Amino acid sequence: MTSIAVLRNVNTTIGRMVPAVFIVLAGYVGCDATAAIACFSVSLAVNGFLTSGCVPNTVDIPPDYVNILFGIFNTVGNIPGFVAPQVVGWILLDNEPTPGCYLKARYVLAIMEFFGMTSLQMMRGNISVAIVAMVNTTSPVDVNDSALNQSAVCPDRGQGSTDQPASNGMFNWNSADQGLVLGSYYYGYFAAGVPGAWMAQKFGMKYTIGLPMLITSVMTLCSPLVVNFNFEFFIVLRAVMGFLQGAAAPAMMGGWGKWGPPKERSMLISISISGVSLGYFVVVFVGGIISENLGWEFVFYIPGGIATFWSILWLVIIAETPEDHPRISKQEKQYIQESTGFKAGAEKKENSKAKRRRKVPWKNVFTCVPMYAIMTALFANNWTNHTLQSMLPTYMSTVLKYNLSQGGIWSSLPYVFKWITTTVAGIMTDYVRRRKLTSIGVLRKFNTTTGLMVPAVFVVLAGYVGCDSAAAIAFFTIAVAVNGFLTSGCVANSVDIAPDYAGILFGICNTVANITGFLAPQVIGWILLDDNSLTQWQTVFWIAAGLDVTGTVVFLVFGSGNVQSWAKDKSVENDSGHVNTAYNKEDEVTSM
Repeated sequence: MTSIAVLRNVNTTIGRMVPAVFIVLAGYVGCDATAAIACFSVSLAVNGFLTSGCVPNTVDIPPDYVNILFGIFNTVGNIPGFVAPQVVGWILLDNEPTPGCYLKARYVLAIMEFFGMTSLQMMRGNISVAIVAMVNTTSPVDVNDSALNQSAVCPDRGQGSTDQPASNGMFNWNSADQGLVLGSYYYGYFAAGVPGAWMAQKFGMKYTIGLPMLITSVMTLCSPLVVNFNFEFFIVLRAVMGFLQGAAAPAMMGGWGKWGPPKERSMLISISISGVSLGYFVVVFVGGIISENLGWEFVFYIPGGIATFWSILWLVIIAETPEDHPRISKQEKQYIQESTGFKAGAEKKENSKAKRRRKVPWKNVFTCVPMYAIMTALFANNWTNHTLQSMLPTYMSTVLKYNLSQGGIWSSLPYVFKWITTTVAGIMTDYVRRRKLTSIGVLRKFNTTTGLMVPAVFVVLAGYVGCDSAAAIAFFTIAVAVNGFLTSGCVANSVDIAPDYAGILFGICNTVANITGFLAPQVIGWILLDDNSLTQWQTVFWIAAGLDVTGTVVFLVFGSGNVQSWAKDKSVENDSGHVNTAYNKEDEVTSM
């Protein structure tokens, strides 16, 4: 049997997540009326679970005030009744540049990258869930005479880690060892940044993403065998996985320089990268349940199997450029070519090959001030992300005293909202850009500020609510969800300032930013080594917030939305014979 809270959570998740998937799918089946009706029907039908989920939940919480609470919630909940039609109306004012009842090739690429990033994150993040079941002990809460640390001893919310026998796990790893395990992937990921970006520039995105993903999916399947054999070998395996997957993000970003029309780039990049949030949600949400029922080994087997299937599909159906795509429509190909500044036809193909052979202007790259602004903001963002992704399941278990499956549910919840926020922010950014309401520079700075400052505030607040788990989860959820704005901010900015070299710039920035992947868990492990109390966790959260504020200030001062002068392709002319000077000229005039 299970509690009413778990039932409400399960019904609400089903009633929201399944409709979210099928209503999106309905928009991508083109003129297939049967498929569209089926998707809409599934979406509406499964939405009925919500009636046994969050809808009656006010009766469970404070029965005496159910009318008041439901009235407040229903008032806020009905705001979309007039907001949604207005937003939809504004969106539909713009004409589709490639009309027709077929699935656009650029959307297929975005969807495949979305699921690719989902698979990658599942392989990368599975250790943060599995480790809770793998270790045979956790650091006890250190209780001293201070009132604060007395309050840090939270009540057991059912099978908290301190009540589980040590034999539940099979590895004797202390906090420092666990920090090394959690960070080992990023030693390799850090080392691969610049080489991976160079490979993506030289060989293109298809094989730079597909082949390493296939290899690392097999390595993920072998992980339980390796960790049982030798701790050091497992660390090396995780580091090698990180190295092989390190080229994925730069290759993806470089690919959108060729595939992404400027006024759609925020949306397409946001859809692609939002797969990371879904991947973390799936592996943490389902991983806790799998660990408890099937064993922690299956937290590696299942993501590895999914990634193997995705890798093969990617290598079969994805083309490097629009010109190489065997199924793209002539209309869409022409639209992408014209909007990205390339000439159509054979000349375009020659120019494309010339671009691949062209030397990277390394001096200009390394003296590009806006690139360092992106780097600083990404570093701050990644520190907070790795703090929460790697350590939130542990915080739920050791501080708030949730069991493995409950902790997995609450640790994964914020990433559902981040997935939604990331996608919506990308769509709205492109909408504002198409309407020419402001420059791309202003949009990138607004999104970056929102995506860093709001999390900075709420992650600190989460550390000061003591054992109030509802408040802590709410604050973590807000922090992670609003962080999704960053994808339409500094993350996508390298495509704005140097479209032809976006992969290189993002690779360099991502390399430095991913130092946090191994540094943050190690620092946190040292902080918590002797005292796993709320006082120490507050220190952890203040460090993250301080870096977020620093990243915001630097990006506001030094960030830019302009194509840099050295990055403009003066060799590619448009059909009228004039040199193509901008990938989105209207933004260059007023951009910050």
